[in-house]
Amino acid sequence: MSRSDPQTTQRLRLNLGDSGGRPGARIVVIHGENLGAQIEIGDQTVVVGRSVSCDLQIPHASVSRQHCRIAFEREAYVLEDLGSTNQTLVNEAPVTRIELSDGDQIAVGDAVLKFMRRESLEDRYHQAMVERATVDTLTGLPNRRVWRDALERAVIQAQAGAALSLAFVDLDHFKRINDELGHLAGDDVLRAVATVIRNAQLAGFTAGRLGGEEFAVILPNTPLQKAIDYSEALRRAIEALQPETAGLPRRITTSIGVVQWQTGFQTSAEFMRAADAELFRAKAAGRNRVCWASP
Repeated sequence: MSRSDPQTTQRLRLNLGDSGGRPGARIVVIHGENLGAQIEIGDQTVVVGRSVSCDLQIPHASVSRQHCRIAFEREAYVLEDLGSTNQTLVNEAPVTRIELSDGDQIAVGDAVLKFMRRESLEDRYHQAMVERATVDTLTGLPNRRVWRDALERAVIQAQAGAALSLAFVDLDHFKRINDELGHLAGDDVLRAVATVIRNAQLAGFTAGRLGGEEFAVILPNTPLQKAIDYSEALRRAIEALQPETAGLPRRITTSIGVVQWQTGFQTSAEFMRAADAELFRAKAAGRNRVCWASP
């Protein structure tokens, strides 16, 4: 039989766990606050705790400010409890210091983390499940739940005094695109706009699709004027999209509402309502523009 014969069984060579000699693993929150959050571990030390200064923050009262740390030592990953109030448990047993194995479950207060070596079968499976649960399948951006979790973390920092702005982005007359050209063309437009938004993100920004034709960008450590400048550049970039890529008879335009966190805000929901109000004002003023609330 020829090598191309579909009835010929080809030998499969698995090369799992090969990271080119580099250390590699990740820890993922699989239960509790900040569900789905994860961090890659190389040869650096990673600290887990409630404090915003931790590499993996778990904002729950049962978690100590600096609860435990994981370090790469002599070809192994070692977890050390940092004198936490509720102790650190590995596979349900309290530990002070322990070498971690692939698949170990780490209890940090009310949260449970999973330790996985890079490229293990479980790591690959878990990454696929995390992607399905956290990523908007059409645009590839974080979905609404993940985006809201990121906003909650940013608000905690804003309440401590850090600058924080928020931009709501909504496509203009999107229903006409679906009605005139069909939903496949509408999907093409959403993907193209998501690519522009993704490419426009600066370090630390988090963009997400909230639903339909509405997107939002969290801008930590960003005062209002810088957020306005960013949003105006984003608006122009979306307007510059070539309509023929989706067979559109008109330009793609967007309205954007921008707001900065103020001391009068109490919750992330109130923050979002303020951004939504500015978005509505941009729509009412004629669309294809940025509106913002002055402090």
